[in-house]
Amino acid sequence: MASNPGLLTNWPWNKLGSFKYGILVPFVAHSFYSFAAKEIAERDVTNFLVLPFLLSRMLHAHIWNLVSRRRTAIGKNRIVDKEIDLDQTVREKDWDDQILMNGLVLYLGGMIIPGASKLGLYRSDGVIITVFLHAGPVEFVYYWFHRALHHHYLYSRYHSHHHASIVTQPISSVIHPFAEHVAYFMLFATPIITTILTGTASIVSMFGYITYIDLMNYMGHCNFEFIPPCLFSIFPPFKFIFYTPSYHSLHHTQFRTNYSLFMPLYDYIYQTMDKTSDALYEASFRRQEETPDVVHLKTLN
Repeated sequence: MASNPGLLTNWPWNKLGSFKYGILVPFVAHSFYSFAAKEIAERDVTNFLVLPFLLSRMLHAHIWNLVSRRRTAIGKNRIVDKEIDLDQTVREKDWDDQILMNGLVLYLGGMIIPGASKLGLYRSDGVIITVFLHAGPVEFVYYWFHRALHHHYLYSRYHSHHHASIVTQPISSVIHPFAEHVAYFMLFATPIITTILTGTASIVSMFGYITYIDLMNYMGHCNFEFIPPCLFSIFPPFKFIFYTPSYHSLHHTQFRTNYSLFMPLYDYIYQTMDKTSDALYEASFRRQEETPDVVHLKTLN
């Protein structure tokens, strides 16, 4: 919980506990019934794939968290030397709320938005539009929105909830108050809505983009470094377009630096890059493996 919770902090289904998944039951039932009852030419494969996609996202999170917990325990390339406490575990137990919300939006969007259903498998123009819109408007707007979230008023009411996790793990990336998640979702939906409205959307561009966001979020919140230095040696500009776990970890320990989403470019442009970023990156790679007495592999509730 944020230090001074603001409006729309709690998720709408907060009091439902594990029964919150029941919200998706009518949509899933309708999706499967429609797929089975209609002729092959009339079936909406996009709608049918929403549930398998949501399940794959949950598995994706489990795998990242399992690997991160283990690597943090053995110490090799570890970034922050501190244990994840019980308070953080409890605070992050509802990490899947954002997946549930995405499921609702995908189902409802397919019903309401013209052109959002019955998408083709792949269109190269839609993929290109998605890439450019993310690298430009999405990354730029996120940078300034993120800086705004660190203003005392918004930080104390919303963003401090996320920053309570100083030692991050992959699921820490999606721990935000409801209102903050809505803002993020609206921003990340920009490439998806644009491709739908221009008739260039496809299953690959839509589901692939969401998977990319998950991948980069989970990777950036690992407490171990694994992006090989050779990438930056072979292609130096890579450091402007691809962040590392240690780069983002500094944002959680220093708070006023490294605001960028996935591309450090904007931190370089606006001079908010932490000057110790390279040093921490190199130091993390020098960390040797340890032999822990016990390794707790349970990561998600």
